[in-house]
Amino acid sequence: MNLLNYDSPLIQFLNKVTDLFILNLLCLICCIPVITIGAALTAKYDVAMRIVRKEEPTVLKPFFKAFKENFKQATIIWMILFGACLLLCMDWTWIIEHGFLDVPAIYFAATVFVTTIVVFIIMTIFPIIARFKVTVKEAFKTSALFAMLYFYSLIPIIVLMFGAVFLCIKYIRLLPVVLVFSHVVIVFCLCLVLQRGFNKLEKQFGTEDDDQEESGSEEEQA
Repeated sequence: MNLLNYDSPLIQFLNKVTDLFILNLLCLICCIPVITIGAALTAKYDVAMRIVRKEEPTVLKPFFKAFKENFKQATIIWMILFGACLLLCMDWTWIIEHGFLDVPAIYFAATVFVTTIVVFIIMTIFPIIARFKVTVKEAFKTSALFAMLYFYSLIPIIVLMFGAVFLCIKYIRLLPVVLVFSHVVIVFCLCLVLQRGFNKLEKQFGTEDDDQEESGSEEEQA
């Protein structure tokens, strides 16, 4: 087998890595205005999941298409999560200033619990609205469900995220490079984890749609 052939596993793998690299650069650029972070993340996961499923040969056009189509909903969700993150930052700042040992245990435990929930929602909600047509309320519910069903599968990805943060702090001069390459790994792994759940949801939604179509056709015939 010639490893340099276009269809070889090595070249296909390198193509995926290159596409994810470009995708993350696009996402970072589109996140600069801050308010567009939700739409940028949604577009990134939309294209990333297509790349993982070998459905999308290009990056630019599908990215901006998904960015435009999901902008309103993704921005609303991002504003809610951004507000939650600001409140959590205030809580953690207060905890650090007063010392972990001097803070009431129940307050510390509650802060850790809420932080965990917010992190899991941020990880899953944007891929969900990228894949399915759901309302904002349904997106949050589905995201929470995913967090519970795939809790243990998502833990290693969170470890990767904290590892990326550590590398970004330690190698601050290489921040852009470390940030982009770490996100390539994280996005790829997250897409693999969520793909299983998405396939189950698609089967469920597909069955419901088929039932609705059948009932609709029966009513028309009647």
